[in-house]
Amino acid sequence: MERRDFLKTLFATTGGFIITPSLLAACGGTSTTSSTGLVIGTPTAPVTLPLSGEAIADGLPEEGGTIEILNWADYTNPEVIADFEKAFGVTVKQSIYDNEDSAIAKLRSGTLKPDLIIGMTDTALARLVAADLLQPLNKTYIDNFGNLITGLQDPYYDGGSQYTVAQFIYGNGIGYRADKIDSADLISQGYDSMWNPAYKGRLAVPDSYRDTISLALFQAGITDVNTGDAAVIAAAQENLIRLRDATQPKVDVLSYQEIPANNRDIAYMWTGDMLLAPWNLPEGVSTDVLGFWYPEQNITANDFLCIPKESKAPVLAHRFINYLLDVDVAFKNQSYVGYQPALTGVSAEALISNGAIPESLIDAVVDADRYKTGQRLTSLSPEVDALWNDVWATFTAG
Repeated sequence: MERRDFLKTLFATTGGFIITPSLLAACGGTSTTSSTGLVIGTPTAPVTLPLSGEAIADGLPEEGGTIEILNWADYTNPEVIADFEKAFGVTVKQSIYDNEDSAIAKLRSGTLKPDLIIGMTDTALARLVAADLLQPLNKTYIDNFGNLITGLQDPYYDGGSQYTVAQFIYGNGIGYRADKIDSADLISQGYDSMWNPAYKGRLAVPDSYRDTISLALFQAGITDVNTGDAAVIAAAQENLIRLRDATQPKVDVLSYQEIPANNRDIAYMWTGDMLLAPWNLPEGVSTDVLGFWYPEQNITANDFLCIPKESKAPVLAHRFINYLLDVDVAFKNQSYVGYQPALTGVSAEALISNGAIPESLIDAVVDADRYKTGQRLTSLSPEVDALWNDVWATFTAG
């Protein structure tokens, strides 16, 4: 469950590591710089990060022994790990982290010394680069890089994928019990369905302040999910209080369990959690009871793989990245994790034909077009982030 909290981990101070505007200009990319000096890419101002050091040389032999990966709990199929160990004659050791902030602090202090990092997001990348914790990638070791969807081969947060390779992709939408809620009725209501008192006590929103406040913005017709306008943020607070009064929502990250268990009827949730929901249905219950509405205006996101500068097995780390980008391996990984690999070969049709998801959840699959048109949650300045957190505190206090 802890790994599903990663959207909650957003902006933190750098502890003194600063990328200056002059260094930014030297790297030749367009970007934005936060009030603390971090270089932060956005969809409208993509960033080419300054390189620190050189990538490993071509054609190096693979290291033997052990490769250590830093990962969220249950975020890689144990069978995939065992297959990699067998294929390369090595042992994979995992260290688990439960939030990006503490992981970065331990990486900086040397408490954690992994060879590969799995699952961090763009909101952490600026801090990792500023602290000089990552090494540039050598894509000659990553033959499967071209399997990524087009929009993530050159992501806005890391132009040219110099330090990162995308892994899982997801969006936001409304999951529901199709045996309790008519899909046509839900679609006609759209986001208003989350304010429908008919679902009082049977409705949930994610324990993620950025996602849930964005829900309030979308319902009001506002699409800027990174707004710093105090009046708009205050209006979102009033909208969330109205939601709270109307439906008494559960606030957690358990809808992937609770909807299949028939403990709630409707939830604003991440697509990856909805794709995992069928595996939590009681024995004998048809997957037809699960439904998902993918809004036209919503949030899309992804996480990525990266290699620490101090990796003792950088060739193996590159091989592991390449292994996870293999389409067959990606399907095996998805069957365990639930979240959707960001590969063109892992389409909705392929997931259905492979039996990975039921047809009733086809709308929970994010393709290249959906990823491109979705809104992104980008890092906020500390002042704006404080406003968002005040809204969240007021909402959850009730």
